[in-house]
Amino acid sequence: MKTKFTVRQALETLGGKYIGPEAALDGGVTFVTTDSRAAGPDGLFAAIRGERTDGHRYAASAAEKGAVLCVCEEQVEAGCPQIVVESTVKALQQLAAMYRRKLGVKVVGITGSVGKTTCKEVTASVLAAKYKVHKTRGNFNNEIGLPLTLLSMEPDTQAAVIEMGMSAFGEMELLSSIARPDMCVMTNIGYSHMENLGSQEGIFRAKCEIFEHMAPDAPAILNGDDRSLRKIDRPNRRFFGFDEGNDIRVIEYKDRGFEGLEARITAFGEEFNIQIGIPGRHVLYAVMAAIGVGLEAGLSKDEILAGISAAGTIGGRVNVIRLGELSVIDDCYNAAPASMEAGLDLLSRAEGRKVAILGDMFELGSGAAELHARVGAYAAKKNIDLLAAVGELSENMYRACVEAGGNSVYFSNKTELLNSLSDIVPDKGAVLIKASHGMGFSEIVDVLKAGKSY
Repeated sequence: MKTKFTVRQALETLGGKYIGPEAALDGGVTFVTTDSRAAGPDGLFAAIRGERTDGHRYAASAAEKGAVLCVCEEQVEAGCPQIVVESTVKALQQLAAMYRRKLGVKVVGITGSVGKTTCKEVTASVLAAKYKVHKTRGNFNNEIGLPLTLLSMEPDTQAAVIEMGMSAFGEMELLSSIARPDMCVMTNIGYSHMENLGSQEGIFRAKCEIFEHMAPDAPAILNGDDRSLRKIDRPNRRFFGFDEGNDIRVIEYKDRGFEGLEARITAFGEEFNIQIGIPGRHVLYAVMAAIGVGLEAGLSKDEILAGISAAGTIGGRVNVIRLGELSVIDDCYNAAPASMEAGLDLLSRAEGRKVAILGDMFELGSGAAELHARVGAYAAKKNIDLLAAVGELSENMYRACVEAGGNSVYFSNKTELLNSLSDIVPDKGAVLIKASHGMGFSEIVDVLKAGKSY
């Protein structure tokens, strides 16, 4: 691996107290980790105090594995140089900001209430048709994950597609100050984090903090079907969506079920006939955003089409798993009302018996009960054969589904559901599995994939 920066550059960036030999300052750092198990030669180990463990306890282990530097909040017994700082998390952020400036890479920041990850995957696939692209992995989109994402860029990276999440005021401004996006995509303004932000207007204001560290004329690719985002007034805004008046718009599309979609999209008067293997009408929003980013980044029409065609999904994000004659829609990484309804839309087009296993959606604030009920009523409207609602909040989902004429069963927790799984999941047909990440619904997917006698 190539050197990203030296110990001396880290010290100049962080200040703090250096403990180690003068000669070691010229040592090169090739990667950064907060996990001592991943430490190795020429690596930087950042010791973070968490709720369950304290990274300072593992600094010596990181040094034994060859770490060239430890960044910590107190001096530790370790056989490598150290920089002692007030906050290791802040130090990570400072190092990431320094490295991002050093590379001069073009950064696309992607935010929104739902659809960020799919949008990130499609956008990265498009840009990869022309550039060497780095993208956010997993859920590394917060005040620790985003710096680690930037620090994991290779020195020859040309473009970075960075997912930016937040749950409170001030967090997006912080992330924007680190990533300094050259362009941004905003997918929508929904209900996620209503508990902390109070209202959709609050969510909108918190998301718009991304602009505080962008150039005034930096392109903003915005969902024009979203009433809140339509209010954004910037000199270089670009709107996408299904509605008339959008700069990038779906003219017509053909839903091929679990096989994906075909669509005819117009972008600033030019027509794109696209094919993508990711299922669900909602993915077309990600496609339109990616077209907008591709055009702003100087890609040709053929390059954009090739990138869209090559785009895929990741585990837990509308990932269709074939288990004999049963299709499992693994969409259990996270959930919000809009993405729940999108999942039910997809399930409704499946062949055979259709079962939805849905769990609690978190951080919805005082309207949580009503929003869960709305999903239950929507399941009944889509003629899903069975809704299995799991969790305390999802009892509202169950009741609303039954009241709307649907077929539903209720389980107070995941264990109860797993004990009854064989009575719920059909041998033939499709099952949608979706809930907020904290519900741990990936275990249900694992049980089904393992073919256990559940």
